[in-house]
Amino acid sequence: MISLLQLTLVIFVLFSTLVRSQVVGESYRDDFNDNKGRWKTGTWSNGSAIIANGIYTVDRLAQSNEWFIETNCFVDYDADYDIELRTRQISGVTNHGFGIAWGASDPQNTNGLIVSSDGHYKVYQWKGARQTDIIPWTPFEGSAPLGTWFDLTVRKRGSGMSLLINGTTIVGFEGLTISGGDVGIVLNNRMKVEFDYLVVRQVAKDIVLAEDHPIDVPRESLGPDVNCQGGDLSPVITADGKRLYFGRYPFGGNLGDTTTEDIWYTDLQSNGKWGPAKNVGRPLNNEGANFLISISPDENSVLLGNTYDAYGRPRGAGVSSSVRTSEGWSVPREVGIQNYYNRHRFSESCLDPSGMILMLAIQRDDSYGQKDLYFSRRLPNGTFSTPTNLGRGVNTWGSEMSPFIAADGTTLYFASDGRRGYGGVDIWMTRRLDDTWTNWSEPKNLGPSINSPEWDAYYTVPARGDYAYLCGLNAENGSADLYRIKLTKGVRPNPVVLISGRVLDASTKKPIATNVSYESLTKGKSVGIARSEPTNGAYKIVLPAGDLYGFRAEAPGYYPVSDQLDTRQLTEYAELTRDLFLVPIRKNETIVLNNLFFDFGKTDLRQESFAELDRLAQFLAESPTITIELSGHTDNVGTDAANKTLSQERVNAVKSYLLSRGVADERMKAIGYGKTKPLASNAAEEGRQRNRRVEFKIVSM
Repeated sequence: MISLLQLTLVIFVLFSTLVRSQVVGESYRDDFNDNKGRWKTGTWSNGSAIIANGIYTVDRLAQSNEWFIETNCFVDYDADYDIELRTRQISGVTNHGFGIAWGASDPQNTNGLIVSSDGHYKVYQWKGARQTDIIPWTPFEGSAPLGTWFDLTVRKRGSGMSLLINGTTIVGFEGLTISGGDVGIVLNNRMKVEFDYLVVRQVAKDIVLAEDHPIDVPRESLGPDVNCQGGDLSPVITADGKRLYFGRYPFGGNLGDTTTEDIWYTDLQSNGKWGPAKNVGRPLNNEGANFLISISPDENSVLLGNTYDAYGRPRGAGVSSSVRTSEGWSVPREVGIQNYYNRHRFSESCLDPSGMILMLAIQRDDSYGQKDLYFSRRLPNGTFSTPTNLGRGVNTWGSEMSPFIAADGTTLYFASDGRRGYGGVDIWMTRRLDDTWTNWSEPKNLGPSINSPEWDAYYTVPARGDYAYLCGLNAENGSADLYRIKLTKGVRPNPVVLISGRVLDASTKKPIATNVSYESLTKGKSVGIARSEPTNGAYKIVLPAGDLYGFRAEAPGYYPVSDQLDTRQLTEYAELTRDLFLVPIRKNETIVLNNLFFDFGKTDLRQESFAELDRLAQFLAESPTITIELSGHTDNVGTDAANKTLSQERVNAVKSYLLSRGVADERMKAIGYGKTKPLASNAAEEGRQRNRRVEFKIVSM
């Protein structure tokens, strides 16, 4: 009678023979003729490693745990592959294993095929620091004394795997869970082992490059004023590109434990260089690990990693927020995320410019691989919804990490080790195709000027899109440093307008600290909220190209005067200054309704006007004793009679809409004044535009 294991073996042998032709060529080969920085070498207290004469020799002295040494080698674990290693043991214990490690993220999350010189093999998996034997120690024919070469092969075909020793298939089984992209060698206990070559056979996919990616554009280190001998990580640039926040560790200037991360910042100098780094201080930094996730375009609120107690001390994992006050940053408060959990040891996050979408790099039960990218929507109570996976178009079997949503709210940059690139971790870009946040363009690699042969992550771009800032490996000292690179048009975000100004009392012109809301007038929905600075009322918002927007400040006791901006013809980055005025709610105050739209010479309200009028209807519903006079005005183009008629019919259209929203007729009077009450000179178009308006005056309260 044939056993289940023997039957499985027969099937896998036949299957491997039938499909072997699918795996052609060598996508990676290392004959150890030179190191090229791929492998760990040197001498340590517990062993040594050296590359010489085409052999990688590892001499391990310690008897605890195992050594896992990885190399920079990409394998597409979704596709078929062979991973082959030639190795032999020279000395040491003969009843412990050495061989191939693959699909690994670190020594505690890896798969291994090992053999021992006493004629046994084993397949095991480390997952979350816990080892499971997929196939326990099993004898095989052909054991040999020390010094005999073994050719070990891990073969994947479809969902199944088989293991070969010296060209003979030993066993087949179903595929293992992949923990990461690393491939390398592993050895246990005290032994000296030689490795002759490592080969990966796979039909290599082309790297999918972004159009017009930078070519031969140098990466510029931010220099010793910013980069230290430790790690400089997770840069976050302000929308105006003038301040860069980042994390540092280990570093002696950090608060509390110098081996945990602190938030630092540097300011752009007039000569285009970045100034000396400064610790952001308390309460954003404390004795725990602190890092910035995002800063709003107005620079008045931040999202932070981890949580804080009421006194600003470390509390635990999660996400927190802080706002700028007249005394400085507030003590961070935890941000709630519904049904949040993360199976991975690490996580990264970012907030989109509108503040309405939180992007998370985490591992959950529905992840396709390790960390996937998820999004959560901000709910009315300020918390965020249950994370939703971005989908297979973005996420891979590997880890997607360090997401950054550009100022356009559409372009997403992220790092991944699950796609073939130029290094172990590369930076990719994709663009959102609709408002579902699960439909994305094919991710594109940013090219070899941005992506090095090592790892690159934490990519951030200001609203202008001229430079990118990222974290990469310093080849000279092995630390993580910050770099910038000038961008070509193909890898820039879509153009935006950066609007800045102040929120002021319309009567006293004094600054007001409050929220600034902006909305799509074509879609009739809110798209973002900003906050003005508490001492001078300064605000900043970013409006992407392609829509008609209204924006306004809101505060108790004031009526929000709206402004508008049409970006549907925008092709380049722009900056504008617009002060926002809040009109006190009191008798005889006149308020212009800026966001009303009529076709030329017509009196029918366009749909883009409804949001403005809905706010007025809501205001009147909440203030039942107020009565108003609606007034229509024109410029001086045309006859007096025509202007009078046009202004009256337009203001009648406004009144009719308010009536349809439940405002009583007796609370409104509608008068058309034609050209008789201009706000500005009619000599220029700008003045004529101001004069063409509908406004209301509070008659009684």
